[in-house]
Amino acid sequence: MLCLALQWGFVPWALLSAALFGALVVALASDYPLWIGLAAGALVAVTLLAPLLDAVRAVWAPLRGEPVDREQAPALWALIEETAAAVGGAVPDVLLVDHLSTVYSQHEKRDGRTHYTLLIGLQVVTPRTLGQFRAFLGSHLAGSASSSASIEGQVWSWHLYLQTVFAKYALNPLNLALWPYAALCFAVSSRITAARVLVGDQAAARFAGGANTWSTLAEAQVLDRLGPEFDRTHLLPAIDAGLLPFDIVGGFVQYLDSVHERRAALRAEPLTAARAWNATHPPLARRVAAVVDVPGDLRPGDEAPAIGVFADAAAIAAAVDAMWSVPGTVRGTWEEAAERLELRMHRNRATLAYRAMGRLLGSSRASLDALLGEIETGRRDELFLALDRRGFPAGGLASIVAMAAMRSQEMKYEVRWGEGTGLVGADGRPFEPKELIAPLFAAEPDPDAVRKALADRGVDLHRAVAEG
Repeated sequence: MLCLALQWGFVPWALLSAALFGALVVALASDYPLWIGLAAGALVAVTLLAPLLDAVRAVWAPLRGEPVDREQAPALWALIEETAAAVGGAVPDVLLVDHLSTVYSQHEKRDGRTHYTLLIGLQVVTPRTLGQFRAFLGSHLAGSASSSASIEGQVWSWHLYLQTVFAKYALNPLNLALWPYAALCFAVSSRITAARVLVGDQAAARFAGGANTWSTLAEAQVLDRLGPEFDRTHLLPAIDAGLLPFDIVGGFVQYLDSVHERRAALRAEPLTAARAWNATHPPLARRVAAVVDVPGDLRPGDEAPAIGVFADAAAIAAAVDAMWSVPGTVRGTWEEAAERLELRMHRNRATLAYRAMGRLLGSSRASLDALLGEIETGRRDELFLALDRRGFPAGGLASIVAMAAMRSQEMKYEVRWGEGTGLVGADGRPFEPKELIAPLFAAEPDPDAVRKALADRGVDLHRAVAEG
């Protein structure tokens, strides 16, 4: 109760801090009429408090997701009921599924009773085995899913609220005054939330088996690393090109399958032992150490993919996928995203490359054939240096070859999970422009070998010219 009172004290502290900022503005505006200073001070105070009010909406707004009833996922509902009974948790009134990598609970007072909503992210389910997911679910239902009517639940909710204030609105100047008080709140409340999480882990380990529990906790560190890498490598470039792919969760699964060596290497790394200053959960190393020796029998089928808890996983995934939206984008397949990215990259680089060649050789000789002829004269190094001075881009030659190939034949575009995107020739083989021009960078450059390699792959050298 003392911790909750401390958290409640954040509200008057925030109001007082905003008022002090406003008073400072009034003092600085002393050369102006008083009403102007008061208006400016009030405006500043309200502006500084606005993010704190928006954080209320972010934390306590109703959860959004695709409703899943018992007919759509009888195995999942049965698992939730079994898990809740075993670990002392509650069975939700509503089950939602979304595309994220979290499990979240919300208790809402409505119509004179508390309604419990459980949100499960598909990126929690798809990478895990059934045994790991059972343990993950058990840990949540016994630990962080505390009812908001309880003291522990309210402490948890306020902790999440303060997290949101500092994570989502990090640039708010008011945070300078709020930080010391928030740090004190975090230091006190994290003892309660961490203890609750450890209780949940222990209950999950006894129910789902210690091995399943520690492995699903350890996997969280792996997925926390690979999720952002997937975004940087595949999702964000596609969005930047104006296309939001369909089946993003499916793409993430394919990405995980393609980087199994990277995944294994991350699993071998030491678990995080440090706790962030505002964390609700204890460090993973502490959580795993607390359950690694807990007895608990594994069950037949624990190694099966957890996605099997849905009767029609594809339909659920499609409905969840439709929830994604990014302003300024259109929806398309991953292959269409690859086409956009490859075309944009190679077209832009080839344009810059031809422009630099035109400055050096003249616009009429801005072509790959002319460049190969210049290299045959024995002045490759001087030529490349001169082109570099005129803005020839890195990878420019490869892009010239790629654009010539696209003009010469029907190319295909593919997603290379874990790497990016790439080209496939009309013959069905991967088309690697850098490999085709590699003889130009040997100790003794061989332009004829490049001409032959291009011809063998169906690239018309005469199409390697500047457009227009």
